[in-house]
Amino acid sequence: MEEFWIPLILRMVVTAAVVVAATAAAERVGPFWAALIGAFPTSAGPAYVMLALKEDAAFVAASAVSSLAAMIAIAPCTLAIIFLATRANAVATVLGGFLVWVAFAIPITQLTWTPLVALACNLLVYGLCFWVTRNMRFDLSDLRIKKAKWFELPARAIVIGLFVASVVTLSDLLGPIGMGLGAVFPIVFLSLSVVLHMRLGGTALAMTMHTALRVVSIIAFALLVLHYGVLWWGEAIGLSLAFLVSIIWALLFVMLNRSEKRDTMAL
Repeated sequence: MEEFWIPLILRMVVTAAVVVAATAAAERVGPFWAALIGAFPTSAGPAYVMLALKEDAAFVAASAVSSLAAMIAIAPCTLAIIFLATRANAVATVLGGFLVWVAFAIPITQLTWTPLVALACNLLVYGLCFWVTRNMRFDLSDLRIKKAKWFELPARAIVIGLFVASVVTLSDLLGPIGMGLGAVFPIVFLSLSVVLHMRLGGTALAMTMHTALRVVSIIAFALLVLHYGVLWWGEAIGLSLAFLVSIIWALLFVMLNRSEKRDTMAL
């Protein structure tokens, strides 16, 4: 029983903490930091650590390929949220993003993927989404902060935790494919979208997801590193290398954001 409950509770707590932290970051220091927190692999990371503790390298490597393929569906899901955020309410925005994810994720699970083909498809889909959103501008006057009531924080954490529990329980029943799909299911993005839309409005959500789309793309490379790292050097080294890739990308993204701010101020 511990093999089931400990990973589940860990992911529930981690996901709820990430959404709460990202929301606080959006309120206090802006959408960029909310996107960076929300797009970091805080859900997939614990899932693969726990998986490595109970499964062999071959199972972990196979799950990583499934996750790499499933990452393809994250890009159009995020794109849908970006476009719906300023045009619809929170429920319609999240439901639209989820349905787009399902439309891509279901066919993906029916195909047999190799790591390099999955990576190539990720590059194509994310590149297209980057191009579509390249000239997007946001009306900062629409930003708002709604004062939170005392019960909202624990309520968010409980709802998000139950959401995570449902997804993890279903995915664990499906073997490597379900595990791979469940590990990168956009739990954080969908949960964060609801909270940000209700707290700060559609514009803040669109700005956050615009950045998150670019940040989350690196997870595809991290999963590729995880797959080959686990096969060649074992689970501990493979996981460490994948985490290192994510950290380096996050730092580079922070540096790029600071550089862009300096250029803007100079103008």
